[in-house]
Amino acid sequence: MLDRAKSHHVSAKGPVPLLSAKTMAIMELIAEGYSYDQILRAYPDMTYQDIFAAAEEVLRVGQGATPPADRLAQVRQRHPRAYEKWTPDEEVRLRELLQAGHTVAQIAGTLGRQRGAIRSRIIRLGWVPMLSPKEQARLARIEERERRRDTDDVGKGADDER
Repeated sequence: MLDRAKSHHVSAKGPVPLLSAKTMAIMELIAEGYSYDQILRAYPDMTYQDIFAAAEEVLRVGQGATPPADRLAQVRQRHPRAYEKWTPDEEVRLRELLQAGHTVAQIAGTLGRQRGAIRSRIIRLGWVPMLSPKEQARLARIEERERRRDTDDVGKGADDER
């Protein structure tokens, strides 16, 4: 399943442990609005205990939170090409990986970018039809959640002005 390897980021306060890949994956899903049940249905080899362990890991690491200035360096330890301009060669490689049937998560790992960056590029280039039906469905769920979140935020803003 997901790799349990951890690395450390060195800040002014000394080494700060990063979260395991499994914990990052769980937390990203939760941040995207997935419920525990949805996560467990999407990843049958995962258990509630994995989710609870991820939460405990986040709390432990949170005790030595990384300053915002170190955030980019921390992200780039896990995703070396994060926030870098896309090259034509990378786009060719993205297309090849899509045509080979790789998932967004696999492509992200191969290209050293975050899953959101991969999804955004696929959409921007009009390559959504190249995704597997399962990946297209996942993308549609993510987009729907973002639309609902945006709608909720607009509604909250209107309520605040009254």
